[in-house]
Amino acid sequence: MTEDGSPDERGVYRVQHDLSSPQSLSTTVTVAVADVAGVEPADIPEQLYDVIDPEALDKLFKSRDDGTPRRGGRLSFSLYGHHVTVRGDGSITIEPGLARIKRLGGNLLVVGSVPDSVVDAASVPLLGDSTRNRTRLFALHDRSISTARTRLSRAGSAGSDAHVVDYHTGARSAAAESSVRTTPTVERVDGDIHEFRDEIVDAIERLDAEHGGFAPAELRFCFDTLRPLVETHDDAEVDAFLDTLCRRIKDVSGMGHYVLPIDRDSPQVRAIAHRFDAIIELRAGDSGPEQRWHLRETSYTTEWFDV
Repeated sequence: MTEDGSPDERGVYRVQHDLSSPQSLSTTVTVAVADVAGVEPADIPEQLYDVIDPEALDKLFKSRDDGTPRRGGRLSFSLYGHHVTVRGDGSITIEPGLARIKRLGGNLLVVGSVPDSVVDAASVPLLGDSTRNRTRLFALHDRSISTARTRLSRAGSAGSDAHVVDYHTGARSAAAESSVRTTPTVERVDGDIHEFRDEIVDAIERLDAEHGGFAPAELRFCFDTLRPLVETHDDAEVDAFLDTLCRRIKDVSGMGHYVLPIDRDSPQVRAIAHRFDAIIELRAGDSGPEQRWHLRETSYTTEWFDV
């Protein structure tokens, strides 16, 4: 956290604890996380002692008996959906879980029985800020190419930075075939889901090589939709399919989101949830589309907020 309480360019907040202060290190951590989250310390439902022993934390970084500080050592843990790292010199870094995924990349599952317009509203921001260098890759499963084009347009992309792998289980219509444009580039796949998966992986590897390796979260991947996959294949086949894609996205530090427009508590979602860093649950709220994030690593769920 900077002096004005704002994060640095990576979305990381920094706090310095005075090791000679009568205030405990554990108290400084709790207050700092509450400040970052914008709540009162008492309003954090998950207390520090739920994730780590506060007395042990204080003793671990307490000055030696002769008064000299312990400069070495580092301890990391999660509190209230935030990644916290404490170092021996009293420095504390706090990074919200959402910011961490956006910075380092990861795989997100987008769920909810909602209209396409709500999915579009949630998907567009995940494609990345158009003012920064991004490469977008769509994998469309029984979806129209217009799905990708609409979101690219709303994301401010000219299309030259976007690529589509298009897979259909049934016959393609003549209208769909004739709608092909120069951008984004479209690779049509026939055959089974294994060929579809392999073409996606090939596209990721080709784009990664062309860019000389992606920066974290530079590649933005969208898979729309998982529904025909989970409805026509058994859990083991679906899990193996997703395992390959999720690992490849992480290998290039990309950010992928996968659309499955069914309720979060459905058996299909529960069967694949472990493959994702977070589940984004959507609903059509009274004032517009809303979302809440379920972060797997920190076991934290946000409140509902506007898409």
